[in-house]
Amino acid sequence: MQVFIKVNDQQQGPFSAGELREMISKGEFSHNDLIYLEAENQWVKAGESDEYKNLFLEEETLQKTVYAIGGGKGGVGKTVTTASLGVGLATLGNQVVIVDADLGGANLHTCMGILEPDYTFYHFYTLQRETLADILLDTPVENLKLISGACGTLGLANPKYSQKLRFISNLKSINADYILLDLGAGASYNVIDFFLAADQRIVVTSPEPMAVQETFNFVKIAIFRKLQRHFRKHEPIIELLESDSFAEPGRIGITVGDLLVKIKKIDAQAFAETEQILHEFNPKLILNMVHEKDEAREGTTLKTAVEELLAVEMDFVGIVEYDESVRNSVKDLKPYLLANPKSKASRSLAKLISIGLLQKSGWKGFRHKRQLIKRATEESVYYPTNQLKESDVICSVNCFYWGDCDFQNGGYPCPVRHLDPIFKR
Repeated sequence: MQVFIKVNDQQQGPFSAGELREMISKGEFSHNDLIYLEAENQWVKAGESDEYKNLFLEEETLQKTVYAIGGGKGGVGKTVTTASLGVGLATLGNQVVIVDADLGGANLHTCMGILEPDYTFYHFYTLQRETLADILLDTPVENLKLISGACGTLGLANPKYSQKLRFISNLKSINADYILLDLGAGASYNVIDFFLAADQRIVVTSPEPMAVQETFNFVKIAIFRKLQRHFRKHEPIIELLESDSFAEPGRIGITVGDLLVKIKKIDAQAFAETEQILHEFNPKLILNMVHEKDEAREGTTLKTAVEELLAVEMDFVGIVEYDESVRNSVKDLKPYLLANPKSKASRSLAKLISIGLLQKSGWKGFRHKRQLIKRATEESVYYPTNQLKESDVICSVNCFYWGDCDFQNGGYPCPVRHLDPIFKR
């Protein structure tokens, strides 16, 4: 069946449902445009038509992307990167939700300048709120919402598997274009399970050898967790996966390629399924805090090691240059993309989003990057100023903490006790 439509008061058509679906995906037809219903002899908004509104629901489902951002080592900038990625995608007009999944040490809310969230994951965990949509918080950035973790609450750091399943199921029901999941440090089952549940998986590391090694180990653990869950009822495969050759921490005595050979000898169908799992795994890599261009080679080295030893393709989506202004923005509780949109870090992040994540190439990628920086600059004007006042306490030898303090700075405002409002609220 074909129908006529009106876009900007211009009649077009007739179109089939398939043609309408393609126009929706390209942004050429929206739920507010009109469609002619011959049976009712009238024009109605397409999104209000029982017969055609499902086309938009299908598109929302197709377009929604859940990114999990992990990497193993703490201190490489996962949370700060998550916040600025969220800001960048939101300034481009996307509906974005950033989620603090660091259940043992939530701090994503402070990156967004929110000191005391009205709702946190605790309210969902304790069933005080039925869905994750019920604990969505507005942020100072248009199109960007936040789900806050619940730092300092016993029991939340290690939820039951059933609670993780409920969390993941609800996460995928949120109405957004992009959902960014900020994971905690390390490679616990909680972190790995959330990482594996996402549509797209991003690992963040710095160029230091220890951070690169831990990121490799994180990817390895995630792959084996995925395989173990998939073959949990296949005893011979599980025994192979748990053998010393593959399970030994921090080492990989036998490559995943060798593993595939052994699996093929045991079960041809299991071999085919393993190949499919490895093909679909495809993590993305962000190299953060890059001081010099030569350090970008560490990203290429890690990509090569993952592909050769773990038998999965890794997309090296880009670098973020080291920038002292990032540290200042963290202290000011403001994402660096808004604190200083034209800084080295902001420009490299804009390139990473436009070319690495959104796959804009050539002139289109350059223009997209400039547009992102321009919109971030406009958005920064409306972002609230630092909510923490300079301490009223002057540093002195008379201070009770003087003997144990690492920040002695006599005669100047105390660099630590300005945090009192956070802890005393």
